[in-house]
Order: sequence, then structure tokens, then C-alpha cells
Amino acid sequence: MFDTKTVNMIKQPIIYWFRNDLRLHDNPSLHKALPTGHPIVPVFIYDDRWSSNFPELDFPRIAEHRQAFLNETVLDLTEQIRKAGNQLLIFKGDPVSILQELYVKLDALAIYAQEEYAAEELAEQAGLSKQVQLYLTPGSMLFEPNQVPFTIDKSPFYYTAFKNKVEPLGTLLATIPTISNLPRYDWSKTDLRETYAVPTNPTGLFKGGETAALDRLEAYISSGAPWRYSETRNQLEGENFSSHLAPWLANGSLSVRTLWQHLSAVPKEDEEAKASVQTLKEQLIWRDYFRYLMMRYGQKLFWLKGLRTSAPTMYNDYEAFNIWREGSTGQPLVDALMRELKVTGFMSNRGRMLVSFYLSKELKVNWQWGAAWFQYLLVDHDVYSNYGNWAYQSGRGTDSRGNRRFNLQKQAEKFDPTGAFVRRWTTKS
Repeated sequence: MFDTKTVNMIKQPIIYWFRNDLRLHDNPSLHKALPTGHPIVPVFIYDDRWSSNFPELDFPRIAEHRQAFLNETVLDLTEQIRKAGNQLLIFKGDPVSILQELYVKLDALAIYAQEEYAAEELAEQAGLSKQVQLYLTPGSMLFEPNQVPFTIDKSPFYYTAFKNKVEPLGTLLATIPTISNLPRYDWSKTDLRETYAVPTNPTGLFKGGETAALDRLEAYISSGAPWRYSETRNQLEGENFSSHLAPWLANGSLSVRTLWQHLSAVPKEDEEAKASVQTLKEQLIWRDYFRYLMMRYGQKLFWLKGLRTSAPTMYNDYEAFNIWREGSTGQPLVDALMRELKVTGFMSNRGRMLVSFYLSKELKVNWQWGAAWFQYLLVDHDVYSNYGNWAYQSGRGTDSRGNRRFNLQKQAEKFDPTGAFVRRWTTKS
């Protein structure tokens, strides 16, 4: 941290790079930039890579639903920053190049940002730190690396061991107050590159932005649904069967610590309600778990063999992949789930388990392609959870039962007993 007695006399700005922390409430990395006393230049960058296709595949990284949700989120962040007395600069291109250029043109003192742990994000951080003074702070997890009782290289391989080590820390979780004032830097006389005009899209299943995130959080808690989460979490559809908070958690317009605190404050009238809230909290611990796996094993989570030593029996079978992604496998439940995903950008937790199993273990198609298809379509895509879960379900991750299988007929009888879900998504209008 800078010596504020010295820097208060300096007018150089600090650039704040918004990444997956698109909010002003409980934002640790942004909060660390404020005590320096320097004006802040908030920046968000639409990465050119998002519109490029995956290797060997014919689709880009972000589909319409994800793009619309992100655009709404950025527009809402723009408004929140305006209310805080500042202006969000929005660009499109290569983040490292743009930030280096801004750093020089603004004669900035430093760049602050939330720390990330996936391969491309690490490369960005490494490239940027060679050129600028870069300060990174964890902000997307419940339990930060300096809080957990293990080093990254000793992070537990299996989820249960991880949960048992970090769960006691939940009573110590704290949040940071919402930032209501961002000191502004006058960059109007600086020759900056052209800013990006954010498109406005029709709202999909979820409305993007911090405002909508906090509204949804309040509505979910007020509904009492967390008390029934254990009963509803495996349903395929229904009102409040899921928290439906994952989209906002994924791009950081909702703080996971804020959600944890709200769950901790829910009145627990009976043991069943306590168990349900506990089960929901454990889903949040899974988010941390996959981040720690990424920190420990790095790019291995993107390899075909994943975290296992043996080569998998999977193939780059385009024909099988295409019938899966289009919902034309002939398996009614799988097809219904895949069509729901394509239309809405959403799929239930139980559904994700079933379709990933079917692609990787029944069709024996490269699981990385399935993860890429989810990345393309899911509004709530999170690189850590997506690739961690796909590796797990395909037997290439940390499932102790690597050949775990599902009987799809029994799954349909249990979770869609009347066939209503399948009919909704497979009946032609």
C-alpha cells in the first residue's frame, strides 16, 4: 500500500480494471485502491477473444444470452459508478495492450484489479505486470489463500477434505461496505482510444447487473426457499427450486460473501431448514474448491486427460457432438435439457450432471468440447466451476468414482415423473 502522506500531493490517477467483479458492494480490490488518495479511472474491456471460435469448433466463447447479460451488467455498473461520481471507460480489444496504453497516456501510478487464477487470466496478469505497477487482490472467493489452513500446493484433492478444512472459517467471513464515492480523474484532455458503445439487448431469463443481483438475492431470501433447498435442488424446473443467483456470482455483480452472510442470517426454525441452508452453503464452497484446484493444477484442468494419469477413451467425434448439442440424441431427457440450454442459456444442476455424463461416457466424445459448449451458452458460465465440473463428471477430475454412471430412464422417472419437462422442450409447436 502507498504512503498516503506522500501520495496525496500527487495527482496521478490509479486505473481500476474491472474483470469478474462488476459491482461496488463488497469489492476488496477496488476498496484497496481508495486509501491511496489518488483519483480512480474505472475501466472495463470487452476482450476480442470472446468473439473468436474455440480450436476445432465452429462457435465462439459467448452466445447471445451470455452477451446480453454481460451488456446489461456493464450498463448497470456504468450507472452505479456515475452515482458514485465517476465514469466507467469501456473499450474493446486486447486487455493487456489497452491497459498498457492507458497507463502511459494517463501517466498512471498503478493498476488495481481482482486476482484471477485460470490460464488466460494468469497470462494477462503476467504480461501486464512486466509493463506496469499491478496490484491484485482476491475477491471472488469465500476463503482467500491467506486465510486457509494449507498452502496451494497442499490444497485437498477431494472436495470433502477441502470442505472440512475451510468450513469452520465461515463464521469469520466479513464483507466490505458498498463504495459510494469514487474520486474522479479528469482525462478529458487526454488523447484516448475510441471507447466502446455497449449494445442494448432484450432481457433474457436473467437481467444483468448489480442492481438486479441484489434484488434477486432479497427476493430469494424473503421467499423462504433456502429453507427448502435440500428438497428442491435436484428438480429440473420450478419457482425458486434453485437460487438462480449463479449468473450474478459468475461475473461478480454479486459477492459470494454477501450471499453467505444473508444465508447465515436466515432464521432456522427447525433442523430440516438448517440442513437446507447448510446444503446451499456447501454449493458455494464447491465454487472455492474449483478455484483452488485451478490454482494447484493450472492448465491440467483443460487437458483431455484432466487430472488423471491415464488417457481417456474419448474421441473428437463431430457427428456425435452435433446430435448432443442440438438435442437430437434420441434420449428424451438429454434432448430436452440440451434444447432448454440453447433457448434460455440455463440448465438445472441435475441436468448438467446428466448431459455431461451422456456426452463423455455414453457417446465418448471429448469432454472439453462439452465444456466449451457450456461456456458458449451458459449465462452463469464460470471458468473454474465449468471446467472443474466437466472434468469431475467425465471421470477426468476429482470424482473418487471415476466411472460413475446414470440410468437415464430412472433419472427421468424420478425428476420428471409426469414427463412435463420433456414435453415442454421436445414437442414441436
